[in-house]
Amino acid sequence: MKKNNDLFPEVDSSGDSSDFSIEVLYEDSFDDRPLDDDNSWDDEHGHKRRHRHRHEKHKRRHSLKRWKKVMLGLVAIIVVGIAGLTGGFFYLRAQGEKNLKTEVPDAADSAEAPEGLFVTYNGKKYQYDENVINFLCMGIDKDLPIEEKRATGSEGLSDANILISINVETGKIKLLAIPRDTIVPVKVVDSAGYFVKNENQQLTLQYAYGQSATASCELMVDTVSNLLFQLPIQRYCSVNFEAIPILNDAIGGVDVQALEEIKIGSKTYQQGEMIHLQGDQTLEYVRHRDTNVFGSSMGRLERQKQYISNYFATAKEVVKSNMTLPVTIYQNLQGKMCTNITVEDIAYLVPKLLDVNLTGEDMTVVPGEIIQPGDHEEYHVNADQLKEIVINNFYKEIP
Repeated sequence: MKKNNDLFPEVDSSGDSSDFSIEVLYEDSFDDRPLDDDNSWDDEHGHKRRHRHRHEKHKRRHSLKRWKKVMLGLVAIIVVGIAGLTGGFFYLRAQGEKNLKTEVPDAADSAEAPEGLFVTYNGKKYQYDENVINFLCMGIDKDLPIEEKRATGSEGLSDANILISINVETGKIKLLAIPRDTIVPVKVVDSAGYFVKNENQQLTLQYAYGQSATASCELMVDTVSNLLFQLPIQRYCSVNFEAIPILNDAIGGVDVQALEEIKIGSKTYQQGEMIHLQGDQTLEYVRHRDTNVFGSSMGRLERQKQYISNYFATAKEVVKSNMTLPVTIYQNLQGKMCTNITVEDIAYLVPKLLDVNLTGEDMTVVPGEIIQPGDHEEYHVNADQLKEIVINNFYKEIP
């Protein structure tokens, strides 16, 4: 039987069932198609429906094959992408480890080794533990961009100085706080940046002698290393005051318990009261100092130690759910920070820090005493006690 349709040419239904063009002609011809309850249509054209059914199954098989190919292609792209990202991450970590660790020669070659890698203490010989990586962190007392000089022409003063030491083998972290008023041989340089002399001054002044933020950081690293008996310091980081609220708010704020009565903004907090630090509150908490009170800089140092400990604990939990956060913070601090820490360094260290705990026992202040011989306070170091701390934290005995 033939079917006439103005839209389609006549087609013999007895044609070869492998000619898929036949079905294409009938598939969309709904104008002359009776309702489903028209039995005569079913009887006369049942073979066409069966033919169409077989063809649709064939098309579905072809369609499924195409989708399988597409999905396999997408999966392959995703796998390659993940492999690339994973490989890139491990490459960054490997580079970070290579760049951060100080290579220590065999003890037999100690005579020709750089100063500070081998030391003698109480008749015993020690070598620097190459698994320890030291970061000198400095808080600079200016609200200007880190590279911009103050009105006095200086880069500013280093009001907070903390050496953060990470042992990547044991997973332990140590903090050594160095009071800003510590008397050390400061390298005095002229306006062109040339060395003039060493002069005993407060450590905070060393930063001011740099001709740039980088030069100031490098001067501080040398001076602190000398104070610590030529201890290797692999990295440095200085931040201005504008960076503190950014660091704080990036992890949702930090809780502290007031160590003393302190006024933050318009509110006075009593000793022992809990404070959730947000925004500029953070800066006030770690910066506040009553210059009319003798030794107030040491009280501020204790608050800074407390804040760092609580910040570390909070940040560790936040980073576990967002591993990219350290890099984001690093990028957000541009212009407010001067550092030689690299993305490779971060990739290497962050996974190692996630299981590290920082307690009060891990935080030490350079031993000494405060005196005030004139208008300004001075902090004089107890060298014997300091050397014992340095040996215990950074060296291992040579058998």
